[in-house]
Amino acid sequence: MNRRTSRQQRIGIWSASILTGLVGIVNLVSAVAPGLPGRMDWLREIFPFAVRAGGHLFTAMTGFFLLTLAANLLRRKRLAWLMVVLLLIVSMISNLVKGFDYEESLLSAVLLAQLLLTRNLYTAQSDRPSIIQGLRVLVGALLFTLAYGTMGFFWFDQHGGQTFSLTGAMVQTLAIFFTADNAGLVPTYRFGQFFVDSIYIVGITTILYALWMLLRPVIFRTAAADEERRRAQQIVEQYGHSSLARFTLLDDKSYYFSPSGQSVIAYVPKGRGAIALGDPIGPSEDRAEAILGFQQFCDRNDWQPAFYQTLPEDLATYQSLGFQILKIGEEAVVDLRAFTLEGKAGKNLRTAMNKFSKLGYRVQFYTPPISADLLQELRAISDQWLAHVEGAEKKFSLGWFDDDYLRDCEIAVVHNKSDQPVAFANIVPEYQTKEATIDLMRHQAEIERGTMDFLFVSMLQHFKALNYEGFNLGLAALSGVGETGESTRIEKGMHYLYEHLNQFYNFQGLRAYKDKFHPHWESRYIVYPRLAALPNVAVALVRADSDDRLGDYFGTQFLSTVLANNLKKLSRFMPVVVSVLLFGLSIWAIAQQLQKYQLQDIVTSLQNISRTGILLAFGLTFLDYIFLTGYDALATRYVRQPLSYPKTALVSVMSYAISNSVGFALLSGSAVRYRFYSRWGFSAGKIAQIITFCNLSFWIGLFVVGGIAFVVEPLTVPKQLQLPFTSIHLVGYGFLIAIAAYLVWSVIGQRSLRIKSWVLPHLPIQLSLAQVAVAACDWLLAATVLYVLLPPTASQSFFGFFSIYLLAQLTGIISNVPSGIGVFETVLVLLLSPPIATDQLLGALLAYRAIYYFLPLLVGIVLLIGCELRSKKGVKEQTEPS
Repeated sequence: MNRRTSRQQRIGIWSASILTGLVGIVNLVSAVAPGLPGRMDWLREIFPFAVRAGGHLFTAMTGFFLLTLAANLLRRKRLAWLMVVLLLIVSMISNLVKGFDYEESLLSAVLLAQLLLTRNLYTAQSDRPSIIQGLRVLVGALLFTLAYGTMGFFWFDQHGGQTFSLTGAMVQTLAIFFTADNAGLVPTYRFGQFFVDSIYIVGITTILYALWMLLRPVIFRTAAADEERRRAQQIVEQYGHSSLARFTLLDDKSYYFSPSGQSVIAYVPKGRGAIALGDPIGPSEDRAEAILGFQQFCDRNDWQPAFYQTLPEDLATYQSLGFQILKIGEEAVVDLRAFTLEGKAGKNLRTAMNKFSKLGYRVQFYTPPISADLLQELRAISDQWLAHVEGAEKKFSLGWFDDDYLRDCEIAVVHNKSDQPVAFANIVPEYQTKEATIDLMRHQAEIERGTMDFLFVSMLQHFKALNYEGFNLGLAALSGVGETGESTRIEKGMHYLYEHLNQFYNFQGLRAYKDKFHPHWESRYIVYPRLAALPNVAVALVRADSDDRLGDYFGTQFLSTVLANNLKKLSRFMPVVVSVLLFGLSIWAIAQQLQKYQLQDIVTSLQNISRTGILLAFGLTFLDYIFLTGYDALATRYVRQPLSYPKTALVSVMSYAISNSVGFALLSGSAVRYRFYSRWGFSAGKIAQIITFCNLSFWIGLFVVGGIAFVVEPLTVPKQLQLPFTSIHLVGYGFLIAIAAYLVWSVIGQRSLRIKSWVLPHLPIQLSLAQVAVAACDWLLAATVLYVLLPPTASQSFFGFFSIYLLAQLTGIISNVPSGIGVFETVLVLLLSPPIATDQLLGALLAYRAIYYFLPLLVGIVLLIGCELRSKKGVKEQTEPS
């Protein structure tokens, strides 16, 4: 076989894929087009209508599946080739049967001949366990669709104005797929048409999922065998000469050995990408064969190969084999032979060393094997550091805190004057070079400024004394990328990101920190097959680096930084000014509501409310706000930074009092939380988690009580509301299913769930149940406040009222009107009047707005202003000279 797939072969693969898509389109058009009269006349004498109609249907189905398989032919999937061959045979027959369309059959035959002649090109495997699962899903999909349709036709006798027996229902389901006119079925009701359409949807969805399972790339489910690891270790120890050599032996790697067996490539397969860490390790004369062999190995497994952090020496070899090169950053290497603290250049480092020596700090170097007691102390530091930076362990091109890994490393530990470890770093060898590489660098959350400088300088001095020639400080991502005239457009785009995303990822800060040790910078590259493969390679690299924790990789730090910056800007002017504005907005909103009615009607309706009802409403509002404090109390437990109850209660009451009245939660309630929690030592990331928890709790409560109420007391939604549903019965079931799934996930889940831009935090089941209980009580108490203000009616039970109340609140939320003002009242008037007179209902609603919304708003504003004045007074006293 040639070193690369020949140009002619690539043209053949592309043309076959394009022609497959073309045949698919032609079949779809031909299936709906009428036959030629001359051909149809004599064809009617040969085949009955059912056979000819079936030909139209099979032509359409083959066209659809040929379109879905065309891209998989481009990936040279063997299974896709086999399925296309079978579909083309069906296409040729169905086109002849439906209208003797030999032109379409001839086009299919030409493609079939091409595929048969080039069958040896289609060698890419699919994932074998997925093939088995896909076949099972395919069979299950057919059986499920048949059962679904059979039960539907058997139980519902109004689809076509007739009653179906069990056998007749099964035959009718098959007729949906295999006859053009659904065996004469004409639904007479809207639900009947929906049910027929749903059979198509169910069948197509499940079959497409089965096809995806059949054609997905090979997935590695097991780690490398012990024998492979021993063999790889021998090669790495003999030929390793880069900062990545030690990391190729970590547990997340799989191995490819060159045809000669002299070289090894450590890689991680993710999705359609197989990312090799660094260059092949082995003799230089075996380098090209190792790269070519790995490329062919990836082709067989439907992977796109890439090499991450390659050295400059072998770039010409990669390019000669058809790969493309992209610079990704620079690695900082300190020349220990020239390193010194003397002179002007070493002044700042010299100052740090003197400072910590006077403070009684010291750095001790521990050699393998590291004791279990020390590892336990270092793990506590590592966990504290991870929590402080709000991140998670990275893998692939770095080590991670693993006892087995660190036990065999040399570790430098900073001890304070009390001889307690406060920071550490582990060092890994580069085997065939006199150079050491730093890996993990971690410290306690609260340390003396300059501690890490003290650690770094101590390591540089230590390894210089051991006659090492260099010390590798690691990669500075995007550093030096796109700065020359020869840079590619992609590299110049990456340079733009380097310049403009520094506020989120601190690329430039990392470069500046390493620069203080006066290293020289060496370029590092990523090698990839072609531009079209770069997105798959990038996704695979991110997955490998984050160990498939994409939310941790992108979400927490980025979103926390953005949220923190925005909230900081808001907090500068929020305290008093915004409170006054919110107060004015509430007055305006209530005035807008009152002016719709005559003053005498308003006075009369208010006077009709009993004193007992008003007192109960005050008491229930007070009780509800006690439950509202539970949201923040549980949220601080969730972020593992408990706070005294008076503080959580204070911030909770102020937040909900303001946000409940005027809406705009990010501007009001969240800003209040940010101001106070940041003052009490919470990080921006944890405040964002608290805000997310409280917002989630609101919806959890609605889903729990709404699910129960809407199922028990289903209501018909008034047409005036223009909601996307006419009855809330199914909404109730949907709510309950969602809550059940949420609780099950709390038990079996391990991490937060990310759905596009939404993140659902994972809570332990105990915390989830407490969240459900608090939120449900909140909703019940809020509704009861209004209920006790209503005039008593024999025909209106609390549970029936509660369903109406929840629907009114849900409608207000959907409307996006602050606090649902006007919308909430409109729904209640439509559904409660009658049996309650409109004027009486008006009085109750006005009293409810005043007691449950307006009064807490006044209390919240007073508390907020009081806290701000007290805080400013405290700051002033601290700044005054004693």
